[in-house]
Amino acid sequence: MMIQILHKQSGITFIGLVFILGMLALVVLFVLRLFPLYNEKLQIQSAMENVATQPDSDKKNVAETRAAFLRAIAVSNVRTINSANIKDYVDLIKPKKSGEAPMLRLHYQSTNKLFADVQLLLDFDEQIPLGISAGSGN
Repeated sequence: MMIQILHKQSGITFIGLVFILGMLALVVLFVLRLFPLYNEKLQIQSAMENVATQPDSDKKNVAETRAAFLRAIAVSNVRTINSANIKDYVDLIKPKKSGEAPMLRLHYQSTNKLFADVQLLLDFDEQIPLGISAGSGN
């Protein structure tokens, strides 16, 4: 009777356990390397919305808009964009028709090392209309 019970028992093998732990470790590594890029994206989007909802933001010129963006991003931990390189990343798109709002456009790339020569890339290229109200959800 005891021999039959031993043969009926089943479970995970050591190799199966190592495989599961290895896959879990890869997922954790990927998430830990991806989170800073995703967090940076959210902080930049928040700074863009902050600039867009400021009073008379649609009447500011490019330099004033860039300065407002730098002030909005100063509270975050984003170090990619600073006063030396903001001209490369932040643009003000003039409206093509009267009555349309100008657009704040930000475009840049940021990377984070996954392992060895493999990099994760954040390709950020978004625009938001200036002079929007805070509750418009755009």
